Amino acid sequence: TTLGVQGALRRNEANTVRSFDQYLQAQWAVAARWSASAGVRHSRVDFRSRDRYIVPGNGDDSGDVSYSATTPVLGLVFHVNDALNLYAAAGRGFETPTLNELSYRAGGGTGLNFALQSATSRQWELGAKAEIAPGWRANAAYFRARTANEIVVLSNTGGRSTFQNAGATQREGFEAALSGAWGKGWSTYVAATWLEAKYRNGFLVCSAAPCATPDTPVSAGNRIPGIPRASLFAELAWEHRPWGLETALEFRHTGRIAVDDRNTDSAPAASTFALRVGLTQKLARWTVREFLRIDNLTDRATIGSVIVNEGNRRFFEPAPGRSWLAGVSASYLF
Repeated sequence: TTLGVQGALRRNEANTVRSFDQYLQAQWAVAARWSASAGVRHSRVDFRSRDRYIVPGNGDDSGDVSYSATTPVLGLVFHVNDALNLYAAAGRGFETPTLNELSYRAGGGTGLNFALQSATSRQWELGAKAEIAPGWRANAAYFRARTANEIVVLSNTGGRSTFQNAGATQREGFEAALSGAWGKGWSTYVAATWLEAKYRNGFLVCSAAPCATPDTPVSAGNRIPGIPRASLFAELAWEHRPWGLETALEFRHTGRIAVDDRNTDSAPAASTFALRVGLTQKLARWTVREFLRIDNLTDRATIGSVIVNEGNRRFFEPAPGRSWLAGVSASYLF
Protein backbone atom coordinates (compact mmCIF):
# COMPACT_ATOMS: atom_id res chain seq x y z
CA THR A 1 0.00 0.00 0.00
CA THR A 2 1.00 3.64 -0.56
CA LEU A 3 -0.53 6.24 1.76
CA GLY A 4 -3.19 3.71 2.73
CA VAL A 5 -4.21 2.95 -0.87
CA GLN A 6 -3.94 -0.67 -2.00
CA GLY A 7 -1.48 -1.06 -4.85
CA ALA A 8 -0.70 -3.82 -7.33
CA LEU A 9 -0.08 -7.35 -6.10
CA ARG A 10 3.63 -7.88 -5.42
CA ARG A 11 3.70 -10.98 -3.25
CA ASN A 12 1.55 -14.06 -2.70
CA GLU A 13 2.79 -17.16 -0.91
CA ALA A 14 1.74 -19.97 1.40
CA ASN A 15 4.03 -20.35 4.42
CA THR A 16 3.96 -23.26 6.85
CA VAL A 17 5.83 -23.71 10.13
CA ARG A 18 6.06 -27.05 11.94
CA SER A 19 7.82 -27.83 15.19
CA PHE A 20 8.50 -31.13 16.95
CA ASP A 21 10.04 -31.27 20.41
CA GLN A 22 10.97 -34.13 22.71
CA TYR A 23 12.21 -33.67 26.24
CA LEU A 24 13.20 -35.66 29.29
CA GLN A 25 13.39 -34.26 32.81
CA ALA A 26 14.43 -35.84 36.09
CA GLN A 27 14.66 -34.73 39.71
CA TRP A 28 16.19 -36.53 42.64
CA ALA A 29 17.31 -36.04 46.23
CA VAL A 30 21.08 -36.46 46.24
CA ALA A 31 21.47 -36.15 50.02
CA ALA A 32 19.58 -34.82 53.02
CA ARG A 33 20.22 -31.19 52.06
CA TRP A 34 21.01 -31.56 48.37
CA SER A 35 18.66 -31.99 45.43
CA ALA A 36 19.37 -31.97 41.72
CA SER A 37 17.48 -31.71 38.46
CA ALA A 38 18.52 -32.41 34.90
CA GLY A 39 16.88 -32.32 31.54
CA VAL A 40 17.50 -32.59 27.83
CA ARG A 41 15.39 -31.32 24.96
CA HIS A 42 15.60 -31.88 21.22
CA SER A 43 13.86 -29.37 18.99
CA ARG A 44 13.26 -29.29 15.26
CA VAL A 45 11.51 -26.44 13.46
CA ASP A 46 10.69 -26.61 9.73
CA PHE A 47 9.77 -23.61 7.56
CA ARG A 48 8.24 -24.14 4.14
CA SER A 49 7.31 -21.44 1.63
CA ARG A 50 5.42 -21.99 -1.64
CA ASP A 51 5.49 -19.00 -3.99
CA ARG A 52 2.16 -18.26 -5.70
CA TYR A 53 3.28 -15.09 -7.44
CA ILE A 54 5.50 -16.17 -10.33
CA VAL A 55 5.55 -13.66 -13.18
CA PRO A 56 8.19 -12.31 -15.57
CA GLY A 57 10.81 -10.53 -13.49
CA ASN A 58 9.71 -12.33 -10.32
CA GLY A 59 10.82 -15.95 -10.32
CA ASP A 60 9.86 -18.82 -8.09
CA ASP A 61 11.05 -18.04 -4.56
CA SER A 62 9.75 -21.24 -2.98
CA GLY A 63 12.02 -22.93 -0.49
CA ASP A 64 12.49 -24.82 2.75
CA VAL A 65 14.73 -24.46 5.77
CA SER A 66 15.02 -26.52 8.96
CA TYR A 67 16.61 -25.84 12.33
CA SER A 68 17.38 -28.39 15.04
CA ALA A 69 19.36 -28.63 18.26
CA THR A 70 19.69 -30.64 21.45
CA THR A 71 19.87 -28.52 24.61
CA PRO A 72 20.69 -29.86 28.10
CA VAL A 73 20.11 -28.23 31.49
CA LEU A 74 21.41 -29.06 34.97
CA GLY A 75 20.46 -27.60 38.34
CA LEU A 76 21.59 -28.11 41.93
CA VAL A 77 19.91 -26.89 45.15
CA PHE A 78 21.40 -26.75 48.66
CA HIS A 79 18.76 -26.59 51.40
CA VAL A 80 20.60 -24.63 54.08
CA ASN A 81 17.60 -24.74 56.40
CA ASP A 82 13.82 -24.46 56.25
CA ALA A 83 14.09 -20.75 55.41
CA LEU A 84 16.98 -20.63 52.92
CA ASN A 85 17.81 -22.38 49.64
CA LEU A 86 20.89 -21.76 47.49
CA TYR A 87 20.92 -22.91 43.88
CA ALA A 88 23.01 -23.06 40.72
CA ALA A 89 21.88 -23.88 37.20
CA ALA A 90 23.49 -24.10 33.78
CA GLY A 91 22.20 -24.95 30.34
CA ARG A 92 22.18 -24.33 26.63
CA GLY A 93 19.58 -22.49 24.57
CA PHE A 94 18.37 -22.56 20.98
CA GLU A 95 16.41 -19.82 19.21
CA THR A 96 15.15 -20.12 15.65
CA PRO A 97 14.14 -17.13 13.56
CA THR A 98 10.42 -16.36 13.54
CA LEU A 99 8.45 -16.23 10.32
CA ASN A 100 8.41 -12.42 10.61
CA GLU A 101 12.21 -12.37 10.90
CA LEU A 102 12.50 -14.57 7.79
CA SER A 103 10.02 -12.52 5.76
CA TYR A 104 12.39 -10.11 3.96
CA ARG A 105 15.77 -10.47 2.32
CA ALA A 106 18.50 -7.85 2.40
CA GLY A 107 18.47 -5.35 -0.46
CA GLY A 108 14.78 -5.82 -1.19
CA GLY A 109 15.12 -9.31 -2.67
CA THR A 110 12.01 -11.43 -2.99
CA GLY A 111 11.19 -14.53 -0.98
CA LEU A 112 12.08 -15.58 2.53
CA ASN A 113 15.52 -15.01 4.01
CA PHE A 114 16.57 -18.67 4.11
CA ALA A 115 20.19 -17.68 4.89
CA LEU A 116 19.22 -16.62 8.42
CA GLN A 117 20.60 -19.05 10.99
CA SER A 118 19.40 -20.00 14.45
CA ALA A 119 21.03 -18.51 17.55
CA THR A 120 22.54 -20.73 20.23
CA SER A 121 23.41 -19.79 23.79
CA ARG A 122 25.06 -21.00 26.96
CA GLN A 123 23.93 -19.62 30.30
CA TRP A 124 24.34 -20.12 34.01
CA GLU A 125 22.74 -18.68 37.13
CA LEU A 126 23.49 -18.53 40.85
CA GLY A 127 20.81 -17.56 43.32
CA ALA A 128 19.19 -17.70 46.72
CA LYS A 129 15.59 -17.92 47.91
CA ALA A 130 14.82 -17.11 51.52
CA GLU A 131 12.06 -16.50 54.01
CA ILE A 132 13.66 -13.62 55.88
CA ALA A 133 10.82 -13.15 58.39
CA PRO A 134 7.32 -14.55 58.91
CA GLY A 135 5.36 -13.62 55.78
CA TRP A 136 8.37 -12.10 54.01
CA ARG A 137 10.24 -13.71 51.11
CA ALA A 138 13.31 -12.58 49.18
CA ASN A 139 14.92 -13.89 45.98
CA ALA A 140 18.22 -12.88 44.39
CA ALA A 141 20.08 -14.19 41.35
CA TYR A 142 23.20 -13.44 39.32
CA PHE A 143 23.21 -14.69 35.72
CA ARG A 144 25.20 -14.68 32.51
CA ALA A 145 24.28 -15.79 28.99
CA ARG A 146 26.51 -15.86 25.92
CA THR A 147 24.91 -16.19 22.51
CA ALA A 148 26.38 -17.07 19.12
CA ASN A 149 24.74 -16.00 15.83
CA GLU A 150 22.52 -13.47 17.61
CA ILE A 151 19.56 -12.54 15.38
CA VAL A 152 19.57 -8.74 14.99
CA VAL A 153 17.94 -6.09 12.81
CA LEU A 154 19.94 -5.43 9.63
CA SER A 155 17.68 -2.64 8.38
CA ASN A 156 14.25 -1.23 9.09
CA THR A 157 12.58 0.87 6.41
CA GLY A 158 8.93 1.67 5.82
CA GLY A 159 7.81 -0.85 8.41
CA ARG A 160 9.85 -3.68 6.87
CA SER A 161 12.49 -5.20 9.12
CA THR A 162 15.29 -7.29 7.64
CA PHE A 163 17.33 -9.47 9.96
CA GLN A 164 20.83 -10.93 9.98
CA ASN A 165 23.09 -12.96 12.25
CA ALA A 166 25.59 -10.90 14.22
CA GLY A 167 28.54 -12.36 16.07
CA ALA A 168 28.57 -13.17 19.77
CA THR A 169 26.68 -11.30 22.48
CA GLN A 170 26.67 -11.40 26.27
CA ARG A 171 23.93 -10.68 28.78
CA GLU A 172 25.02 -10.42 32.39
CA GLY A 173 23.06 -9.12 35.31
CA PHE A 174 21.48 -9.31 38.71
CA GLU A 175 17.84 -9.53 39.74
CA ALA A 176 16.18 -9.42 43.14
CA ALA A 177 12.66 -9.51 44.52
CA LEU A 178 11.07 -8.92 47.92
CA SER A 179 7.49 -9.58 48.99
CA GLY A 180 5.73 -9.52 52.31
CA ALA A 181 2.78 -8.51 54.43
CA TRP A 182 2.88 -5.58 56.84
CA GLY A 183 -0.30 -6.51 58.68
CA LYS A 184 -3.80 -4.99 58.77
CA GLY A 185 -4.24 -5.88 55.09
CA TRP A 186 -1.12 -4.09 53.83
CA SER A 187 1.42 -5.88 51.62
CA THR A 188 4.22 -4.98 49.24
CA TYR A 189 6.16 -6.43 46.33
CA VAL A 190 9.39 -5.08 44.81
CA ALA A 191 11.41 -6.49 41.89
CA ALA A 192 14.53 -5.00 40.29
CA THR A 193 16.81 -6.05 37.43
CA TRP A 194 20.20 -4.77 36.31
CA LEU A 195 21.25 -6.09 32.90
CA GLU A 196 24.36 -5.47 30.81
CA ALA A 197 23.59 -6.65 27.27
CA LYS A 198 26.45 -6.07 24.84
CA TYR A 199 27.93 -7.22 21.54
CA ARG A 200 31.16 -9.17 21.96
CA ASN A 201 32.09 -8.95 18.27
CA GLY A 202 31.86 -6.16 15.73
CA PHE A 203 29.81 -6.47 12.54
CA LEU A 204 28.31 -4.37 9.73
CA VAL A 205 24.81 -2.93 9.63
CA CYS A 206 22.75 -0.62 7.42
CA SER A 207 22.64 2.92 8.77
CA ALA A 208 20.32 4.61 6.26
CA ALA A 209 17.64 3.78 3.72
CA PRO A 210 17.78 2.41 1.10
CA CYS A 211 20.56 -0.09 1.81
CA ALA A 212 21.39 -3.16 -0.27
CA THR A 213 24.63 -4.04 1.52
CA PRO A 214 25.54 -3.37 5.17
CA ASP A 215 28.25 -0.70 5.20
CA THR A 216 28.45 0.75 8.72
CA PRO A 217 30.59 -0.91 11.42
CA VAL A 218 29.20 -1.72 14.86
CA SER A 219 31.89 -1.84 17.54
CA ALA A 220 32.35 -4.67 19.98
CA GLY A 221 31.17 -3.55 23.40
CA ASN A 222 28.15 -1.61 22.13
CA ARG A 223 24.89 -2.13 23.97
CA ILE A 224 22.24 -4.31 22.34
CA PRO A 225 19.40 -1.94 21.37
CA GLY A 226 15.89 -2.31 22.68
CA ILE A 227 16.99 -3.59 26.11
CA PRO A 228 17.00 -1.32 29.18
CA ARG A 229 19.94 -1.56 31.57
CA ALA A 230 17.75 -1.14 34.66
CA SER A 231 14.12 -1.86 35.48
CA LEU A 232 12.14 -1.65 38.70
CA PHE A 233 8.62 -2.58 39.74
CA ALA A 234 7.12 -1.81 43.15
CA GLU A 235 3.64 -2.29 44.51
CA LEU A 236 1.89 -1.29 47.72
CA ALA A 237 -1.39 -3.17 48.15
CA TRP A 238 -4.21 -3.12 50.68
CA GLU A 239 -7.17 -5.45 51.07
CA HIS A 240 -10.18 -5.50 53.36
CA ARG A 241 -11.72 -8.95 53.12
CA PRO A 242 -15.03 -8.16 54.87
CA TRP A 243 -15.75 -5.70 52.04
CA GLY A 244 -14.15 -7.83 49.31
CA LEU A 245 -11.96 -4.81 48.53
CA GLU A 246 -8.46 -4.97 47.06
CA THR A 247 -6.48 -1.97 45.84
CA ALA A 248 -2.86 -1.27 44.93
CA LEU A 249 -0.57 1.52 43.79
CA GLU A 250 2.08 0.41 41.28
CA PHE A 251 5.36 2.06 40.28
CA ARG A 252 7.40 1.14 37.19
CA HIS A 253 10.79 2.46 36.15
CA THR A 254 12.59 1.62 32.92
CA GLY A 255 16.14 2.77 32.23
CA ARG A 256 17.58 4.26 29.06
CA ILE A 257 17.23 2.12 25.91
CA ALA A 258 19.63 2.29 22.97
CA VAL A 259 17.78 2.63 19.65
CA ASP A 260 20.36 1.27 17.21
CA ASP A 261 23.38 -1.01 17.10
CA ARG A 262 25.77 1.95 16.88
CA ASN A 263 24.26 3.46 20.06
CA THR A 264 23.87 6.89 18.41
CA ASP A 265 20.77 7.73 20.44
CA SER A 266 18.62 6.33 23.22
CA ALA A 267 15.17 6.60 24.71
CA PRO A 268 15.32 8.34 28.09
CA ALA A 269 14.53 6.60 31.34
CA ALA A 270 10.88 6.75 32.37
CA SER A 271 8.85 6.23 35.54
CA THR A 272 5.08 5.80 35.74
CA PHE A 273 2.42 5.04 38.33
CA ALA A 274 -0.70 2.90 38.05
CA LEU A 275 -3.69 2.32 40.32
CA ARG A 276 -5.99 -0.68 40.47
CA VAL A 277 -9.12 -1.34 42.54
CA GLY A 278 -11.24 -4.47 42.75
CA LEU A 279 -14.44 -5.47 44.59
CA THR A 280 -15.65 -9.04 44.99
CA GLN A 281 -19.08 -10.24 46.13
CA LYS A 282 -20.20 -13.82 46.75
CA LEU A 283 -23.93 -14.40 46.25
CA ALA A 284 -24.85 -18.04 46.83
CA ARG A 285 -23.07 -19.87 44.00
CA TRP A 286 -22.21 -16.67 42.17
CA THR A 287 -18.99 -14.70 42.44
CA VAL A 288 -19.12 -11.19 40.98
CA ARG A 289 -16.09 -8.95 40.63
CA GLU A 290 -15.86 -5.32 39.54
CA PHE A 291 -12.50 -3.81 38.70
CA LEU A 292 -10.92 -0.51 37.65
CA ARG A 293 -7.36 0.09 36.48
CA ILE A 294 -5.72 3.42 35.64
CA ASP A 295 -2.33 3.36 33.91
CA ASN A 296 0.09 6.29 33.68
CA LEU A 297 -1.69 7.91 36.58
CA THR A 298 0.15 11.25 36.28
CA ASP A 299 -0.33 11.40 32.47
CA ARG A 300 3.40 11.63 31.74
CA ALA A 301 4.69 11.78 28.16
CA THR A 302 7.09 8.85 27.77
CA ILE A 303 8.58 6.65 25.07
CA GLY A 304 6.73 3.33 24.96
CA SER A 305 9.00 1.45 22.55
CA VAL A 306 11.74 1.94 19.99
CA ILE A 307 12.06 0.81 16.37
CA VAL A 308 15.55 -0.68 16.26
CA ASN A 309 17.79 0.57 13.43
CA GLU A 310 14.97 2.55 11.78
CA GLY A 311 16.43 3.68 8.44
CA ASN A 312 15.07 7.24 8.60
CA ARG A 313 15.98 7.68 12.29
CA ARG A 314 12.34 7.62 13.38
CA PHE A 315 13.17 5.40 16.33
CA PHE A 316 10.70 6.48 18.98
CA GLU A 317 7.10 5.39 19.55
CA PRO A 318 5.15 7.24 22.25
CA ALA A 319 3.50 5.43 25.13
CA PRO A 320 -0.20 6.07 25.83
CA GLY A 321 -1.10 8.87 28.19
CA ARG A 322 -3.39 8.28 31.12
CA SER A 323 -5.69 5.37 30.29
CA TRP A 324 -8.25 3.36 32.20
CA LEU A 325 -10.00 0.03 32.03
CA ALA A 326 -13.14 -0.94 33.93
CA GLY A 327 -15.07 -4.16 33.88
CA VAL A 328 -17.26 -6.72 35.58
CA SER A 329 -16.80 -10.48 35.68
CA ALA A 330 -19.07 -13.17 37.05
CA SER A 331 -18.67 -16.89 37.66
CA TYR A 332 -21.09 -19.59 38.80
CA LEU A 333 -20.10 -22.66 40.77
CA PHE A 334 -22.06 -25.71 39.60
